[in-house]
Amino acid sequence: MSDDALDRLLRRPSVVAAVRDLGVTSLAVEDVLVALRAFGPVRIEIDDDREQPYVCRLRAGDAVESGRGRTVLHAALVCWAGALEGLSDYTQQGVADLERFLLGPDLA
Repeated sequence: MSDDALDRLLRRPSVVAAVRDLGVTSLAVEDVLVALRAFGPVRIEIDDDREQPYVCRLRAGDAVESGRGRTVLHAALVCWAGALEGLSDYTQQGVADLERFLLGPDLA
């Protein structure tokens, strides 16, 4: 992951909000792994990819989120960003479904 890609990742609204919620001034790998564990079991693997050998896998219910990076922190950040964005999408869909239910078919 290039420095530019990492910078873009860290500027995603869901990541910015989650880091703010953690209440940390700097982001260490332990912070990200603890946050990931709140979603489910986390596993870090190493494979043969020379550029991005670290893979972070998160099992959140039936879904599996993964992230790859040149360091454990990079891989965990990619995985965490995906999990946060998935949660945001899921929540928005739930709110939309609830609004349609409450408003009824004629007003939705």
